[in-house]
Amino acid sequence: MATEPVASIVLPYWNSEKTLKRCLNSIQSQTYRDWELIAVNDYSNDDSVKIIEGFQKIDSRIKSLHSPNKGIVEALNFGILSSTSGIIIRMDSDDEMHPDRIHRQVEYLHANPDKGLVSSKISYKSENSEGFSGKGYSIYVDWTNKILSQEEIKVHRFEESPFAHPSVAFRKILIHKYGGYREGNFPEDYELWLRWLSKGVKMEKLNSNLLQWYDSKERLSRTGDRYSEDAFQEVKALYLGKWFNQIGIKRKKISCWGLGKIAKRQIHHLSSKDINISKYYEVDPHKVGNTYQGSYIYPIYEIKKDKNEFILILTGSRGAKEKINEFLRGKSLSLGTDYLFLG
Repeated sequence: MATEPVASIVLPYWNSEKTLKRCLNSIQSQTYRDWELIAVNDYSNDDSVKIIEGFQKIDSRIKSLHSPNKGIVEALNFGILSSTSGIIIRMDSDDEMHPDRIHRQVEYLHANPDKGLVSSKISYKSENSEGFSGKGYSIYVDWTNKILSQEEIKVHRFEESPFAHPSVAFRKILIHKYGGYREGNFPEDYELWLRWLSKGVKMEKLNSNLLQWYDSKERLSRTGDRYSEDAFQEVKALYLGKWFNQIGIKRKKISCWGLGKIAKRQIHHLSSKDINISKYYEVDPHKVGNTYQGSYIYPIYEIKKDKNEFILILTGSRGAKEKINEFLRGKSLSLGTDYLFLG
């Protein structure tokens, strides 16, 4: 008798004829064999469906489905609903799995029943084309590959999504308990991770590169409005407010470090979620001594340990985090307890 697969790979795709074979070959090359592939067509008008169906003819583990409605969220939720296993492996049609990826992630979830989600480090590759630079994403990859442990994920979650979406595997029961992907003007994966983390779901990242993450100027996360900077800031502010309420930080005085252009937009989003900044710190001597929204701007050297103050670091300057961490630790402040990065 046939048995149900242990893992279900959910692969939404749209007009992916150029990359699908690469992706599917990497799935079929997995050392772990007990999987099913739920390939969900999101209204493609190229030869993507033909490619999927060609693979399906020679591999019964592959299921070719058509999303009932347009959009990545609809395709993802439909794929998960159509799956038959208790572990969901996310994959995108332009990426490649390391041959041991599914084995490592399934093995981890079986060995760690308290963990709901496991990701991995990723390798980055830019699809070179004229006028395209993937520098921003490569910087993100360098950052996310350093965020590994459960505690690191929790304390750094409000900076940026701690996981590349197609690198995760999670227990399907989380969908039933806390809901699946949501429609809205926000990145659907980041919102899901923040929501699950707010419910106490434990997450970890394997210290191995198990995904080749390809970047191109056509990638959805580069072209969709829901992945804009403002969309990220909005969802950060929403779940930061929930976290503040959970652990009592809202009773403290909320200060911020940084008043640049990006920081001011973040302050606006924070204010819309009832997180009001009462004190500002700045490095720039031209800003120190002025006021912003009626509050005085202090130099950073006046920061001191204060159990009634919590500081949000809003500066977006590259390479500044380590220096800021060192400065604040020198004043006996602790990351996650006295301050947090949002940039």
